[in-house]
Amino acid sequence: MLGLVLYAVVLTGTVAVLSKEIGHWSIGGALPGKPFERPIDGIVQELSQKVGRAYHEDVEINFNSAGNIEAFFHKDIRLLNGSVRQRGIKFEVAPDTGKVLWLREGLGSELRMLEASDALFRFLIDVHVRLHLPHPWGLLLTGVLGLAMMVAAISGLLIHRHLIRDMFTIRGRGQRVLTYRDQHSVAGTWGLPFAFLLAFTGSFFSFVGSFGLPVLAMVAFGGDQMAAIRTIVGTETLRPGVRRPTVNLDTVLADSRRRVGSMPVEVSIENYGRQNSRIEVTHYPREKHLDFPKLRYDGRTGEYLGTIPIVGRTQSLGSMLVSVIAPLHFGSFGGLLSKAVWVALGLSSSFIIISGLQLWLQRRTGAPAWSVYRALLSIVAFGLPIALAGAAIAFLVARGHEDMVTAPLSGFLFFSGCATLLGALLHLSRNTHLWWIALSIMLIALPVVRLLTGGVGWWQAIQNGYPTLVALDLLFLIAGVACGRAAFRGRDRQAVAVPRPAEET
Repeated sequence: MLGLVLYAVVLTGTVAVLSKEIGHWSIGGALPGKPFERPIDGIVQELSQKVGRAYHEDVEINFNSAGNIEAFFHKDIRLLNGSVRQRGIKFEVAPDTGKVLWLREGLGSELRMLEASDALFRFLIDVHVRLHLPHPWGLLLTGVLGLAMMVAAISGLLIHRHLIRDMFTIRGRGQRVLTYRDQHSVAGTWGLPFAFLLAFTGSFFSFVGSFGLPVLAMVAFGGDQMAAIRTIVGTETLRPGVRRPTVNLDTVLADSRRRVGSMPVEVSIENYGRQNSRIEVTHYPREKHLDFPKLRYDGRTGEYLGTIPIVGRTQSLGSMLVSVIAPLHFGSFGGLLSKAVWVALGLSSSFIIISGLQLWLQRRTGAPAWSVYRALLSIVAFGLPIALAGAAIAFLVARGHEDMVTAPLSGFLFFSGCATLLGALLHLSRNTHLWWIALSIMLIALPVVRLLTGGVGWWQAIQNGYPTLVALDLLFLIAGVACGRAAFRGRDRQAVAVPRPAEET
């Protein structure tokens, strides 16, 4: 059972590597490339006049999957349970016209769940990070799975006594069972470094937020997690001070682009419109770098105050290591090329888990419980990618409607139920080619449904400077054709039969 859940985490993580690109793809070809090259200072000033001064304590500005500006004016409040949360007003604004498309007031965590444009992107990240379970149980579970994956990687390294030979050995097609086992062995040996890296970085993310930070806050800061974060990060709380105009944001962004050489991801302003305001600009990684640099400016004069480390007040080895964990985990350090490599390695890891479970299961026959598990393995192995494709299709169909926010989860649950029902009734574990056909149909349907629901065509996407949309369409079509080819060639129509030791001898 642990293996099935680990497969779910690895496969959803493989999809999450492209979650940002899939988010833009699902909207239909908005221009996500260089959003902060457009003037935003006038828009932010106009929005600041629509909210109370109390919400000028912090301002966060970024762009969503539709290419629209998201500006969150907020302040920190302490709830009855003692936890500190962000409360304020969030705007979604068209960058070309400055028209307010959407605004809500409330807690930041609640407002995030209401953002329609990023619903699919947010769902893909959430189902990988915490399997859509309540906080902190989802993070704890994925953290435990990360540790289990590290144990598997280390034990795999020790088990393979002929590691170099196993990396290149695949026996002939005439020995189907041995070939399948060799494919599992080759994929496993080549994927050991990646499995360890993925498990370590994933465990770090899971345990820091769900276990490490609360324990540190309880032991050293009286349970105040915000105080713990401020100490770790090295920030200080600034008093509001007298009112002074904040410097032109477009000037600050132009200077930060010149210093870093990459596009900004997010802008954060503390004490907007006050004498002692501070502006922090986070950028995409520079060329040949892994970290996301963050620059700080004086909010009143625009003076450059230096680069902010992730941990502490000055650059250190610890800060450098923490800053590269996210790019290494999601493969975002080299653009689409590194993401493509991470997707390939993620699919290979998914194959390792499923093939390992299949090979292990074939030694356990006869008992009814193993027959049930064999059916469950088939349902999860094929049903999960079918359900993920179903979540995207549901979002595309619901685009522009009120249920757009909940559509990915609804589609995921609906197609999961269909896969479970069909797998149980039709004994698809014995007819694997039917699974391949179903998965092929779902993958080919993705670009078709996108176009039928108002998505832009390939030529228009290229003209808009977004060839990634075309690349994703082609990726889904090629994957669908490959699944159909696997079905009609009769691959995996019979369960893999592992010979007993006597037979091997």
